[in-house]
Amino acid sequence: MAYVICMSACISAYAAKKITVHVIPEDATIYRDGMEVGNGIYTVEFKKDMEFVTLRLEAPGYISKRITVRKDNPKKEIMFRLAEDEAMSNSIGSEDGSELANKWFDVTCRKGLTEDVIWKRLINIAISNFEELEVRDKSAGWIRSAWVVKHFKNQDVRTRLEIRLSFSDDDTPSYKVRLISEIKESKDSKNAYSKYDRLLKVYEPVITELQTTVGSNL
Repeated sequence: MAYVICMSACISAYAAKKITVHVIPEDATIYRDGMEVGNGIYTVEFKKDMEFVTLRLEAPGYISKRITVRKDNPKKEIMFRLAEDEAMSNSIGSEDGSELANKWFDVTCRKGLTEDVIWKRLINIAISNFEELEVRDKSAGWIRSAWVVKHFKNQDVRTRLEIRLSFSDDDTPSYKVRLISEIKESKDSKNAYSKYDRLLKVYEPVITELQTTVGSNL
């Protein structure tokens, strides 16, 4: 009897520890060491010298998440729920056929518009979309709005408008315009903003408005 108990203990000690990871949504892709290992479910098998395993969870429309599964976790099954990517659902990017964020656009002014009229229209568009301006230097032809921050449950996205005077080949006044977009995880206040290659949908009409109001592209 003692021999049987000893054998059972030895087999139990030798058997590899297994923990099954479940992910919501169920179509989430699970990566381990850069390799796809499952969709929605994956069982981690710990070898003798392994204390933890790092996985990356991804799903369209959700915020990607990196998790650590520890060998000493007493549970045999654990679950992770990905947060909805609200910033993505409220913005547009290259996958939507639009590349407006962080890109310079040329706005060549229509002939017949005076410098004062052009400047007033530029200011009006900037204020109507961003309210506060940090820079409004007419002599330098430079307008820069203050940041406008949109708070989502798990992210913050901030946007600003910048307009700079330039000249075309025939000395026709023109301006370079860009909408700067940045993002950070709002749960961590220490997290720095980083470049976001998507633009919030509310600012999508700004470039067209500039082209229509002062530009030659009607």
